[in-house]
Amino acid sequence: MAEAVRFPKLTTPRLVLRAPSERDIPAWFARATDVESASLAGDPVPDDISAGKQWFARSRQRLADGNAIQWSIDQPGVSDAIGTITLSFGATDAKAAALGIVLARAHWGHGLGSEAAREVLRYAFEILALEQVTAEAVTRNFASLRMLAKLGFKRIESFIDESDGERCERLALCGDIGKSFLASNAMSDC
Repeated sequence: MAEAVRFPKLTTPRLVLRAPSERDIPAWFARATDVESASLAGDPVPDDISAGKQWFARSRQRLADGNAIQWSIDQPGVSDAIGTITLSFGATDAKAAALGIVLARAHWGHGLGSEAAREVLRYAFEILALEQVTAEAVTRNFASLRMLAKLGFKRIESFIDESDGERCERLALCGDIGKSFLASNAMSDC
């Protein structure tokens, strides 16, 4: 992805996916210090808000380097970003990416993660012409695994995350299947 390309702002009926900004740091910190949420995402809990500044800088650098696109998820009427969603690009396969999503607890269970993921997957397959998107979730994160399955992802392997010993699932969605699946389910609420 070239640095000169404008950041891809995406919209859905209930969400706006936009470039992260410094104003997102307090909301990111609140999500990141929710111990259950961090555990389900496989993320360490930060010690202080300075980690938010590092998160923001890393997000911008990964975009500039062409390694990832991370969107902040806004919901009209909510003052803070409700989460983030990311496409990370591997060094070995230019036609593949990994999807990651984190939502604030207050927004779990309302289909917002599915809605954001559906739009990012549409962008990945239709605009970026990716051939595959993968995702990982800890096995005990039933809601994320259910969401990914409803989006058409198929389990490809189980593994133990060496950083924390958690059993995880890796799933994949291929472009040809993903495009047709997303088109047929464009308005469904996962």
